[in-house]
Amino acid sequence: MKHHLILSLSVLAASGAQVLAQETDLQPETLAVEARISEGNHIYLMDMGISGPSSISVLNADDLSLEGNMGSGTFSQMLMTPGATSLFTGSVYMKRFTRGPIEAVVEEFDPATLNVKREIVVSEKMAQTLSQRGALNLSADGNYLIVQNATPATSVNIVDLAAGADLAEVPTPGCWTAYPAPEGLAFTTICGDGTLVKYSVSADGAVGEPAKSDKVFDADTSPIFGNAVRVDGLLTYVSYGGQLLLVDDSGAAPVLSKTVDFAADGWAPGGYNLMAYHEASKTLFVMMHSNAADGSHKSPAEEIWAINMATDTVVGRIAAHGESNIAISGGDMPQLAGVDHLGGVHLYDVTLGDTVSATERVAREGVAFFATMIATDY
Repeated sequence: MKHHLILSLSVLAASGAQVLAQETDLQPETLAVEARISEGNHIYLMDMGISGPSSISVLNADDLSLEGNMGSGTFSQMLMTPGATSLFTGSVYMKRFTRGPIEAVVEEFDPATLNVKREIVVSEKMAQTLSQRGALNLSADGNYLIVQNATPATSVNIVDLAAGADLAEVPTPGCWTAYPAPEGLAFTTICGDGTLVKYSVSADGAVGEPAKSDKVFDADTSPIFGNAVRVDGLLTYVSYGGQLLLVDDSGAAPVLSKTVDFAADGWAPGGYNLMAYHEASKTLFVMMHSNAADGSHKSPAEEIWAINMATDTVVGRIAAHGESNIAISGGDMPQLAGVDHLGGVHLYDVTLGDTVSATERVAREGVAFFATMIATDY
């Protein structure tokens, strides 16, 4: 056996030398990095990873091919700005991971080049939580970031983007999430007693007195999801049982404007970032599951319901593929992007009208390990 091995190696060496002699004109391949992602439409998928650093995959919306990615720390949040001019993340970097010091960082990326524009070290109280819309937001004027804290005591951090530094910490005991008010430097948060509270902050960091709403939900009998969307200026929440709560937070204190009961026949909302609003058509998309029961509020979508917010009626029920998060693009012919609980991405072409329907155009499995949020740049 040893002699055969030596003979084989000798033959391979001789033949390899012959090949090299015959192909001396071969040039080594040069690897390069594209300066920008492709022109056109893209999907940004946050993979929180759950056991390590987070990553944002950038997919071409035509065929879901991977064009690149951006990295951030653990339990990262993601925020695409209006017009897709910047993408913010907020995450924690752990020096020893299981112990020792941490550093909480807001990073601003260029969504086209995937490069970091800048980073801002912020309060270490930043909440280490699943990616959700209420944990990282931009103020109405775009000059401040509003960051959810938890130690586990809750507070909200206001980050001055021009100064690149924290402006103020606002204590929010017993409350969670922070959604910017339509005007000024203010935000609304959900509280465990069933109320919503609005906090206002001045440009010098002074915090005004909290303004509390009347009780708008019952946390024991009809809890609401923390993930909200703006519907024609109104901050819109959805309850576990399938009721929309539209809140006017433009005044001194939040006021419940109206409620819409839309679920029926044992169906209820479920998932994480479970709503998406298409403003041009006034259509709200909500992920839904059947056989609803106590504790089923995180169930993946069996259907995605379309609700006409002008008439408060369900105008479409779209067959789903187990999505846990969704987002809707803009335009007259929008696309609905979703990620399932196994990290697969699904892209639907939406048909608008008196009734709303959607057809899955393309899908890709295994894009993420623990997907928590999805966004588009179109």
